[in-house]
Amino acid sequence: MSDKPACQDEACQLQDCLWKNDFQEARCKRTLQALEKCCNELLDNGGSSRCCPSRKSNKNNTTGQSK
Repeated sequence: MSDKPACQDEACQLQDCLWKNDFQEARCKRTLQALEKCCNELLDNGGSSRCCPSRKSNKNNTTGQSK
């Protein structure tokens, strides 16, 4: 189906990875980074997806990036 939300593949891969690794985020860093990259590119281009959080302005984080 072509109507799936942007970054859904990456979000599903992250969910699968977390499930397979007892929700140990450290074991899914690459998968998480892929989702973050997808979402950042989408948001940078004015898009949105239910798979990506909205950006909120933050005085302490002016770059829009997180650790």
